Amino acid sequence: MSNGRTNGTTGTAVTSPLSWKAKLGYATFSLSYVMQTMIVTWQMFYFTTFLGVSMAVTAVLIATGKIVASVIGPVWGYISDRMYRNALGRRFGRRRSILIFAIPANFVFYLLLWIPNLPIPVYFFANLLYWAFFAGITTVQYGLPSEMTENPTQRAQLVGVNQIAGAIGGTFLSVLNVYLFTLWGKDNWESYFNMALLYGIIGTAVLMLGFLSIQERPFDESTNVSDADADAGPDGSGRVGAGRRLVSVVWNFLSVLKVREFRNYLGLYLSEEMFRTVRGTLNTYFVIFVLLLDPQTVSLATGVNLLFGIACVGFFMWVTARIGGPRAYRLGGVEVICVFLAMFALAMNAGNLPAGTRAVLYIGLGLFMNFGITGVVNATQYTYTFIPDVDEIITSKRREGQYAAINSTIDDIFSSAETIVIGLVLEATGFVEGAQSQPPQTVMALACLFSFVPIVICVVGIVFTYRLRLNRENHERLLAEIARLRSGGSMDDATPETRALVESLTGMPYEQCWGHNNVINVMHKG
Repeated sequence: MSNGRTNGTTGTAVTSPLSWKAKLGYATFSLSYVMQTMIVTWQMFYFTTFLGVSMAVTAVLIATGKIVASVIGPVWGYISDRMYRNALGRRFGRRRSILIFAIPANFVFYLLLWIPNLPIPVYFFANLLYWAFFAGITTVQYGLPSEMTENPTQRAQLVGVNQIAGAIGGTFLSVLNVYLFTLWGKDNWESYFNMALLYGIIGTAVLMLGFLSIQERPFDESTNVSDADADAGPDGSGRVGAGRRLVSVVWNFLSVLKVREFRNYLGLYLSEEMFRTVRGTLNTYFVIFVLLLDPQTVSLATGVNLLFGIACVGFFMWVTARIGGPRAYRLGGVEVICVFLAMFALAMNAGNLPAGTRAVLYIGLGLFMNFGITGVVNATQYTYTFIPDVDEIITSKRREGQYAAINSTIDDIFSSAETIVIGLVLEATGFVEGAQSQPPQTVMALACLFSFVPIVICVVGIVFTYRLRLNRENHERLLAEIARLRSGGSMDDATPETRALVESLTGMPYEQCWGHNNVINVMHKG
């Protein structure tokens, strides 16, 4: 099935098979996350141990950066969707144009975070700006699977390649860290700075390769989002002042929450991201202070688990295609819950086990956990690729950037709140910065936070899987209706079954879809 759209890079239909160059180009975004993994794994530990920053200040500093990213995310999405209105966007593409600015700025502010003896305000603003430009990169990344192809199988492959690349990047970082800790030591700031510099150079280099390889939709009626803004200006020209533009940005963020299937998807996405954020934030502390193992074990376990995850991706790509995203999510989620319970049991018995046994059990449980996490992530990302198609039946436009930005924005809001709460809880339990051990009440708090908070969040995600309607069959019917309308078909000719499907996915009457609403433009009367 094809709606006649072509890809501006290759001239082939967006339903045609993607080249491996394009697929690997998309994978570079996840490979670049060696930088992000370094931050998630070690930033809080580095700040509190080597820079002498208190736990509470560190938590607020990190959370503030994420909050800024959450605020600027909708701006990145709004701008990138409309970049075809200017010469830069028409020359490089509306997504590549964002990367031109975001990639170098991301590297500069990332590196500043690892330079010692700077004033805390410098770290504060460097962290703030790092997250601000990182939001631009993630906005492009999240939107590309729907941007590059309409074929569900091709989208599933992009999701799988993305996960595999992330696992390879994480494995590379973790295994290399073990060697670098041995070579440079683990008790000095220079080791962490040198690793951060190395990963910053690698991450930026692969992002540049991605810039040269990704594909985008060309300028056409569906990507000309600006014409939907046309009656926003006082003269109907679409030329609006800064105040009206800000209103439009805010409205575009809020109005998509009216889409029923997007709200259901957010339940899956937020649950997946939040329980992984809690685990990532606390993992180093859990290993060092609860299981009483060394930093090399953190890196070794992460590397082994991510390597195992590469094999799991292929399995879950097959499972998700066979049983659908919601059921695959439940399969992975239940497995994750069981492993977190086992991790808590290990924590409660850590003092009675030899260090070698603790390390083996932790790594082994990590393998089982990574199996479940791979399933949850794969199911969530696969489900997301259908969401911009639901938006198109509502607006008649392609707004991958808008939904990608909202994804990262809402995630940043919740993960920021998590980071602040975790920092405050640990501070309240008597966490001692720079210490080699922690008070018993802090150890217990770490064990409970690491184990039970993710379980509760994961249960919420499983509940939302029962609300989703967007399976592969319904998606094909939706694309067929979009193609019919795009080719000039009348809304009056839609079958009752199609009307019912569209209304169940959008939460709107069929007659109010296909641009007959104010989802993009608050001034539009339908």
